[in-house]
Amino acid sequence: MKDDRLIEDAKTWVREKMATGAGHDWGHIERVVVNARRLAEAEGADLRVVELAAWMHDVVNLPKDHPERASASTKSAEAACQWLQGRLEEERVELVREAIRCHSFSAGLIPQSLEAKVVSDADNLDALGAIGIARVFEIGGALGKSTLASKDPFCHEREPDDGRYTVDHFYTKLLKLGEWFYTESGRRQAQERLGFMRQFLEILESEVTNCP
Repeated sequence: MKDDRLIEDAKTWVREKMATGAGHDWGHIERVVVNARRLAEAEGADLRVVELAAWMHDVVNLPKDHPERASASTKSAEAACQWLQGRLEEERVELVREAIRCHSFSAGLIPQSLEAKVVSDADNLDALGAIGIARVFEIGGALGKSTLASKDPFCHEREPDDGRYTVDHFYTKLLKLGEWFYTESGRRQAQERLGFMRQFLEILESEVTNCP
């Protein structure tokens, strides 16, 4: 019962503190939690640590084009652990810290604990598949990016530039995310979602290349 109360209190705190934006709203948090629970159960991770980290992983949410975006996960970890002091055993607080710090692709940190690997995989899964496609176009629109480059829109010969074109983000990051999964369960789900994304890009290319 005490643990359930802690989770509910954490959710309330995050809702009050977290700034939402394109691609990083409450729906994203809930999907990451669902992914994290499933992976934790499959991999035998500490579910309490994983669930807390998943709920709190974006509590400091900076826009994709913010100059300090890469530090958002560290800021989130510090805020979450400060809130958790006295509410959770210290060793678990440190596991939550690592899981939040290392979940972000842009931070470039490698998770070491099983719990951190699970949370990283859970977050990355939400960038793939049908929901990943929806989110990338939502974010691209919010940032004012063009959907496609006029020449070589699918980056067959040019270097992708996702600062200007939304579809280029598939080539700079999303299609490479499969290399950044740490659990067997996460890798398996990632490959399924990546297959769907590749199929989407093939269909999109067939449609736009038939334009005059």
